[in-house]
Amino acid sequence: MSNEIIEIITAILKYTNQNNQLTDSFQPRLTLIEIDNQLKHFPFKIPDEAKQLYQWHNGTNLTVEEPLFYYHYFLSIEESLKVYHQWQNFNQQDFYIYPENIFPLFTFEGEYYAIECSLEQQKTGKIWHIYHDNICVYNSLYSMLKSFLECYEKEAYKMMLVDHYWETEVNEKQVAEIKLKYNPIRQNMVTELAKTGQYFEYP
Repeated sequence: MSNEIIEIITAILKYTNQNNQLTDSFQPRLTLIEIDNQLKHFPFKIPDEAKQLYQWHNGTNLTVEEPLFYYHYFLSIEESLKVYHQWQNFNQQDFYIYPENIFPLFTFEGEYYAIECSLEQQKTGKIWHIYHDNICVYNSLYSMLKSFLECYEKEAYKMMLVDHYWETEVNEKQVAEIKLKYNPIRQNMVTELAKTGQYFEYP
């Protein structure tokens, strides 16, 4: 997969890093050895494309409040593990809400994008949206980011300066079409929404 994940994120940053503060919030990259050491007690293997992400940077400093894309922040591997353990502790309280084999990557106020993991090493993993329920919404991290990049390129996500802050104007119909093009797994969800004439930007 070479460095496709890093190349796409770098391209996305041309749109989202408008005030240059995001670059300053990146935490140092991890080596493969450091990633494996951090995850030695995690019961699954995160896909290669997620490892690529951490070899680029180990998340962002959440106190800077600069999202990586749209409104989601990039979790450090330590923060991801903390959230994962919180999920599993919740599961043990006579509930089973969070799948055991997903690993959170991005967050916003209790909402997460998490990658599907396996017992054997895989190149890619499906992306789940975790909030009030769990929905599999992207075929891979690569296809998720690729669709986000095209949304920016075609101004389906349009960066707007409002009262000295950058906000994202969304063309929901165009976003839905772009994301479906890269992520066939979204077909049922888009079909159901289209019946009512509605399009939602996320998940």
